[in-house]
Amino acid sequence: MSSINQQLYSYLIENSQNITKQWFEEKRKFTDPFYSNNPNPQIDVILQEQHALTIRTVASALWEGENSFPELLDIWAENVAKNRVENSIAIHNVIEALNKTRETIWSFVESFVNEKTDSITHGDILKWSSVYNISFDRLIFEFSKRYYLLSNTRFNAQQTLIRELSSPIIPILEKVGVLPIVGDIDTYRAKSLTDEIPQKCIELGIDKLFIDISAVPIIDTMVANELFKFMEILSLLGIQPFVSGISPEVAQTSVQLGLDFGNISTYSSLRQALLRTGVYKNM
Repeated sequence: MSSINQQLYSYLIENSQNITKQWFEEKRKFTDPFYSNNPNPQIDVILQEQHALTIRTVASALWEGENSFPELLDIWAENVAKNRVENSIAIHNVIEALNKTRETIWSFVESFVNEKTDSITHGDILKWSSVYNISFDRLIFEFSKRYYLLSNTRFNAQQTLIRELSSPIIPILEKVGVLPIVGDIDTYRAKSLTDEIPQKCIELGIDKLFIDISAVPIIDTMVANELFKFMEILSLLGIQPFVSGISPEVAQTSVQLGLDFGNISTYSSLRQALLRTGVYKNM
């Protein structure tokens, strides 16, 4: 273990507050207001804590024989990525801040070199430069990986919630439900109906499902095929589908595509469907 490396490590840790102070002065110029002009004082407290951890993590890599870098790197990446995802900070703005951190810490390494000119070799400086930049590259890589995983998890959770809100089954009588579908249906959304709605019907004990598509502007071939598949699955499960609200445009498109609604009970409106199937009089 080289004593000069240990001295550099100690120098950076002892100057941690000064490094952070210098970085805070520079962060006012950053693009994202999360860094440059956040009105929440708690954010600055979090940034100070995280910046101190960044310094400790990088400094540990500069101390040859120090085994804590991988462990600190994992803690740092998880901590920072989680916070930035929760605050919806774009990844390029985080990297902008990290690049300024890289620059700021290295300026203190240079100050240490100037103070210890007589005891530092050219080889020491080259070694530190290599280790420092490799460590920071690993820092950014690990952060980006965690950020992607957390963002993806968050996105999937949001998509699930959106699907549930955009395709709610409304029980109106025992064993009778209404599924209003609003807005454009792409292949992904149509497939989610196939994957999720039959199970929801079983859970709710529904055997008659009124599917209203009056608020759907257009249906293309791929979507139509998924919807037909969806209704076939319902039928196979003993759930009778009724479709209402087919617009003239959707009907015309369906005819042009050669789609056959002959085996599906269709109605011009939800009210008509409920009346003609005898459900409305029971309400």
